[in-house]
Amino acid sequence: MASFRGPRIAVLGGAGYIGYAVTRQLLSEGHEVLAVDSLIHGPQDLEALRAYPGFSFIEGDLRDLTLMNKIARESEAIVLLAALVGEPACARDPDETVAVNYLAPLAILESALYHGRVSRFLFASTDSCYGQRPGEKLDEEAPLRPLSLYASLKASFEKELLLRARGRFLSPTVLRLATVFGLSQRTRFDLAVNLLAREATLREKAKIFSGEQWRPLVHARDAALAFALALDAPLKKVRGEIFNVGADAQNVQFKALGEIIQKAVPRSRIEFVPGAPDLRDYFVSFQKIREVLGFKPQVSIPEGIAEIREALLKGLIPDPYSPFLTNCHG
Repeated sequence: MASFRGPRIAVLGGAGYIGYAVTRQLLSEGHEVLAVDSLIHGPQDLEALRAYPGFSFIEGDLRDLTLMNKIARESEAIVLLAALVGEPACARDPDETVAVNYLAPLAILESALYHGRVSRFLFASTDSCYGQRPGEKLDEEAPLRPLSLYASLKASFEKELLLRARGRFLSPTVLRLATVFGLSQRTRFDLAVNLLAREATLREKAKIFSGEQWRPLVHARDAALAFALALDAPLKKVRGEIFNVGADAQNVQFKALGEIIQKAVPRSRIEFVPGAPDLRDYFVSFQKIREVLGFKPQVSIPEGIAEIREALLKGLIPDPYSPFLTNCHG
C-alpha cells in the first residue's frame, strides 16, 4: 500500500497541545516535519523534537500570508491544527477568531491550490460541530448543528475545503476530533478530563455540573495516531473524506466519568452539582475510521487520568494552575 513519504510535512500548530503529539508521531515514523506555531501560550520545550534529524521549526502566525505562501509552495503535505481553540478564547475577540480560524485557513488553502505542490491537506475539525443531539448516534453523514463560534467556523471551513479541492490535485481530509484529554508537552487543564483529574489529585475533590451530558473522548497521542494513519493511507481511502476520531467505547456520560475519576484517583470525591450543563451533548460513531484506517485508540480514559495524576504527584508539571496551561488566558 502506497503511503506518503514526501520531503516535508508542514504541521501548522505543531507545538500546541495536539500539534506537539502529531509532530512527534510523524517524526518517529521517519517523516521530515516542519512545525509552525505562533507560541501564543508561551515558549515550548522542543528539545525532544530537535533530537530527530527531520525536524525544523518556525515561529509564525497563520495570518502571515507571505510565510504561509512560502510553506504551501515548498511542502508536499499540510496538517492544519492551528486555531484559537475553545469557547472562552474565541469569545474574547470574535473578529480575531474569524480571521485566525476561517479567513487565514482559506488563504492557505488557496495558496496550496495555486502552487499545486501540496498533495495532502489534513484539517483538524471537531465533533462539537454536532451540537446538542441527545439520543442520537452520529456518524460523519449527520447534519451539523454547531452551537459556538468555534464549532461554526470549523464546520464552515470543512465545507470550503472539500468543495474547493474537489477534482483538484490536492487531496483534502477532515478529522473531527472527539474531546481530547491526557498529557502532552503543554497539557491543557481547561479540558474536562484533565481538569477533573487535576482537581481530584491536588484538592481531592472536583465538581461536575449535571452529569447527564454525553461526550466522546480521545487521548492526545491517539489523536496524533489518527493524523499519521490518514497521512499514510492510500489517497483513494482519504481523498475528500471526513473521519470522526475516537472510539465508540469512549463515548462517556459525565456521571460515569466522575466514577472513573474516583476509581483512578484514590481518596478523591466527585460532587455532582445540579444546574445547566455544557449544552454540547452528543454520542458519536467511530466505525468509519476503525474500518477504513484501522484506527484503534491505545490509551484508555483511566490510563490517561493515571498519567496526569502521576505527573502532578511527581512535580513534572511545575505550575498546574498556570493560566498558560489553559486556552482561557489573555
